[in-house]
This record gives sequence, structure tokens and C-alpha cells, in this order.
Amino acid sequence: MTYDAIIVGGGPAGLAIASELSRTNRVLVVEKGIAGDTKRSWFVPLNVVDNVVRPYTYGGVTRFLANTYSGAKAQWQARQFERYPYVDEKRLLPFWVDTIRHNGSDVVDRCAYLAHEVDAAGVTVKTAGGEFRGRMLIDCSGYDSVIAKQYGISREDYYWWSVFGAVGEHPDGLGGMEVGDYMMWQTFADTNADKNASLREGRPVFEYEILDERTSFSLILYLRKVIVPREEMEPVFNRIIREEASTAAFHGMNVKELKYGWYPSGAVSQELARERVIFAGDAACWTTPCGWGMSFILNNYREFAGKLGDALMEDRLDQESLEEIPSFSFRERGEIVLNALMTHFLSNAPAPMLDRFIDLFNAGNPNHVDPIYCEKVFTLDISVDETRIVLEAMLKEFELKELAAILPAEDYPLLLEEAAHFVAGSVIDEVRDFFGLKDAADAPSGTRNPGFDFT
Repeated sequence: MTYDAIIVGGGPAGLAIASELSRTNRVLVVEKGIAGDTKRSWFVPLNVVDNVVRPYTYGGVTRFLANTYSGAKAQWQARQFERYPYVDEKRLLPFWVDTIRHNGSDVVDRCAYLAHEVDAAGVTVKTAGGEFRGRMLIDCSGYDSVIAKQYGISREDYYWWSVFGAVGEHPDGLGGMEVGDYMMWQTFADTNADKNASLREGRPVFEYEILDERTSFSLILYLRKVIVPREEMEPVFNRIIREEASTAAFHGMNVKELKYGWYPSGAVSQELARERVIFAGDAACWTTPCGWGMSFILNNYREFAGKLGDALMEDRLDQESLEEIPSFSFRERGEIVLNALMTHFLSNAPAPMLDRFIDLFNAGNPNHVDPIYCEKVFTLDISVDETRIVLEAMLKEFELKELAAILPAEDYPLLLEEAAHFVAGSVIDEVRDFFGLKDAADAPSGTRNPGFDFT
């Protein structure tokens, strides 16, 4: 039997795409574990939840908070949407599995990918469960894609969110926390010996979501250029939820389920394909630079699968045709650049600078930024004018030299591109003069040229 498409990976991206593509094509999903089994959890912007997905969501984030050991605080009610729904992953992913099989396609568990070969007529995929033949291969195998490595696709420019946490029950109540709370940024004085250390150097952030009157999802996260292994994260998480004075509400928590994972950040790959092979999900960095990978899947999998179906019907499976398929939903190119810069700032800034950034969202700050822009940045729903407002506030709060000092050299062209696209000519001149550059081609040796010409 020859399948129209073979999908490697039975996570949310692979299953979502297969649930749609299998309506009109014969699809095979191969999963090294159990398709639909995940150690991740998500909440998403309300606007990506359609009538099919809505029954598999519940509650959601209604209030955002930040709190650092040195005293910076921010708090606001969700405004871009009335709530950011939680995804019920234990029901949604199995629903997609059932849909695929109901459509007459196949999902095979405990079937690890080994290798594949492409020829003029199709793809032969070798797995632990045998060989399968398909017209094309869709790689949804995740952040550590073996297939991407086989093609020499580099992840060197990526930042990585490494997450470890737990869903827990609070038998003695929430201790002042409220249902719908999302603590998006909490730090501790003794997390790192150097108070000026950045996330890139190892200082984790504590976050939590209050799911209902007795249940929370708490976690630590690292934002680095390298992946932090589970065995390094787990003891840090346990110490934080059991010993930190400011986490007293979690000290008596009963752990119900451990959650952990790793996901790429800092860029969005929109055109990632080879002959008869296309990448999706984490394998293609389907995420905003500050996370929201599931929102990208929910917002794009139907259109993505529809275009794949057209390509299969018209037999346009060459690399050039497949590279034209991704068409992610966001307003402006600059949203991606700004979001990437924000991620790099969060990773590299020392604690005092992060405190100043959090304080930007407090009304008493003379450079105050409406907190709704924080929501808009992270969900890729910010206009050019709103982007300019955020950047101008940032450039008032932080001198350009401060920003340049914490960003790695490879980010300089990104900073130049963003400044040139969104802010006034005087700021562009300041940027150019500071770096001694006439255009991005003159960037420091070893940096990545985004192709923007200031002349």
C-alpha cells in the first residue's frame, strides 16, 4: 500500500494536520510512543479556538501577574480576550486520533522512525515496525527532529524554553491565589548567586496557572541557547515549590502529574521543506518567539492541511512547491522581529533590567506601556503603530547602549532591522552611528545579515 502522506510524530501538530488531511487522503501517522500522549499543557488565545476545538477547552487565564524578589510587580486583567482557554490535552489529542481512524487512515503506536529514502515516485520510510511507502513525508517529530538533522537543518539561531512542572491539588485551598491567575514571571533571590545573572546564564523563572478552585499547574522555565535536561530541572522545581517562602501556597500541594518539555523560540520558520518532505510543528519552529506553539497549530493546521491536499492532488511535491505552502496567520513581518527581540531581551537581561521592564506596565512609570500590548506582542496580534509605541517606550526606558550590551552580537542586525522599520529616522541614525554601520552588510563578523539595506 502507498499512502498519500506519512506523518512522523503523533503529537498535537501531527495529529491536527492528519485529522484534516485524512478527510480526502490516505494518511499514516507513526509515533514512537503512544499517539496523543503528552507531557505538555497549553493555554491559548481565544481567537484560535473554533467550534471543533472549543469542547476540548475549559476555563482559562483571566489575570496576568509578575513578581520579582527585588520588588518589581505588575498585575492586570486580561483584555485582549475575555479569557485564554486551557486546552484539555487528554481529550483533544485522542479526539484527533479517533478522527484520523474514522476517516479511514492509520495511526501506529510504538513505531519509531529510523530513516527514509526519497525517489522520483515517493518516499520509503523505515521504522521499528517495518517499511512504509508514501507519496510524501511530513515531519512532526518535534524539537529534536532526527529528520531535520539528516538534512543538515541548523537550530543554531534558536533559543530554547526548557520547562519542568506539575499539575497539583491544593487540599488546604489556594492561599490567596485566584482561579484564572497566570503568574508569568516570578524570581527568587537565591536562585542564582549572582543577582545580575540572566536567564541565559541559568536563572529559572517560576510560573503558575490556577486551573480551578483546587488545582494549579506550576512550573519553572529556563530560556537559553541550549536545552536544559530534565534531571537538572526537577530538583530545582521541587525546592522552589517546597521551600521558598514566597511559594507557601504550594508547600502542601499534592502532585498529580508531572509536566515537562522543550520548545524552540526566537524565530518562526515559514518555508522549511525538501523534495517530497515538509516540516511542521516544533520540527519547523511553529511557535511565536515567546511560546504559544499550540496557538500556531490551532490557527494554521486547517489551511496548512488544505494546501497539502491541493499539492497532493496536483502532484506538486517538489521542494519549491512545498516551500510555498506555509502561510502563517499574523499581521505584519515586524511582529515576528519584535517578538524575537523581546525573547532575546528576556533571555539576556540581568535581573535589574528585567525589573525595569516589568515596571513599564505600571501606571506610575513615566514611560508607562498599556499592559494589553504585552498580550498583543506575545500572541502576534500587534499592529505597526502599536509596535512603534512599545519600541519607543523601551528606547526611553533603556539607553541603546544598555540594550546592545546585553544582546549577543548575532542579534545586532535584528536590532538594526527593527529600529529601521518602526522608529524615527533620528533613532536609526543613532543605531547606525553606535555600531559604526552603513547597512546590515557591515555587521560584526559572524553575525547574521537579515538582508535589510539602510541605504
